Amino acid sequence: MTSPYRFRPCHRLHAGAQFDRVYREGRRAGDGLFAVNALPNPCGHARLGMSVSYRTVGNAVSRNRIRRTIREMFRLQQAALPPLDFVVTSRPGARGAERPVLLTSLERLFAEAIRKAANANAPAPAPRH
Repeated sequence: MTSPYRFRPCHRLHAGAQFDRVYREGRRAGDGLFAVNALPNPCGHARLGMSVSYRTVGNAVSRNRIRRTIREMFRLQQAALPPLDFVVTSRPGARGAERPVLLTSLERLFAEAIRKAANANAPAPAPRH
């Protein structure tokens, strides 16, 4: 029996073209720690891509700590997430932030990105005369 909490390769964005599509067409939510882009996908489940750079976060230890935190939050919530591609980009504020602060920020941004992506796919209201 497979756990619903595994972070399998099918739940990741791999190719640069996948990232580019989410950046170009997706809806964004952000704060001082992260930016989260979300775009519907045809896979039937949520997928995650991360962009955690040396310039914004610092050395490898810091980057890997941020990546582990992002992956863990996604892994625990993936069963409840709609079929969207998410790309999480770190911002300089994430460098020194504590793990609970990072998790709170990510949860809020994911919820906001989901709401924005859902509103983008809703049909436009009919004009009133």
